[in-house]
Amino acid sequence: GLSISDYNVGSTPIAHDFVPGNVLLGDGVLQLKVSSYGGSGSVKSAEVVTDDTFTYASVRTVLKSSTTPGVCEGNFFYLSDTQETDIEILTSTTLTGNKYVPAGVWTTNQATVEGGTETTDNVEFTFDPSQGFHEYRIDWSPSATTFYIDGAQINKFSDNVPWESGHWIWNVWSSGDPYWSNGPPTADSITEIRSIELYKGYSSTTSGTVCNV
Repeated sequence: GLSISDYNVGSTPIAHDFVPGNVLLGDGVLQLKVSSYGGSGSVKSAEVVTDDTFTYASVRTVLKSSTTPGVCEGNFFYLSDTQETDIEILTSTTLTGNKYVPAGVWTTNQATVEGGTETTDNVEFTFDPSQGFHEYRIDWSPSATTFYIDGAQINKFSDNVPWESGHWIWNVWSSGDPYWSNGPPTADSITEIRSIELYKGYSSTTSGTVCNV
C-alpha cells in the first residue's frame, strides 16, 4: 500500500510542507497538489510513499504532469541521500530551459558516498508531458538503473547504483529555488497519477513478447 506524508522540509529559499490534504482522489486518478503560494510561510505540497521497503524493482508510473510552472514532480527510490535514484520533471523547464536549468526530464543516481559526485543527465522531451498520460519507468537492478518513457529507454547508469532496501516515493513540491524547481507556483498545481506497477526484486529485463489483454 501507500501512505500519505505529513512533515516539513527546510528547503531554501522557501520551506515546503507535505500535507495530507494535498493528496486527492480524482476521476480514476490520484492527484498530488502543490497549493498556490500566498507569499508567506511554507509551500503546501504532497507526497505518497510505499509502505513496504525492498531492494531492486521495476516501477512504472503513468502520470500527467502539471501545467502550472514552478513545481518539481518526483518519482524515486529513497533510503538516504546516498541511496537514491530519481526521475524528476520540473514544470518550469519541461520544454524550454532558462538561464540556470536546461529543458527536459531529469534522471539521477545520487552519489553513494558522502561528498561524492552524482550521476545525472537530463533528456529533452519529444512531447508536452502536461497534455497527456505517459509511463515513466525505472528498472533498478544490482548492476544498473535504466530509465524509460513510454517503453523507450532514455538513459542507463551503472555508476552510483543503490544497493540497500528502501521505499519508493512520489511527490510534488516547490522551494522557489531558481536553480531547480523555480516558482513557487502562483496557482494550484495538480499532477495526476493514473496507475503504478511495482515489480519487486527486479534483476534484469525479461525477454520475450509482452501480451496486452
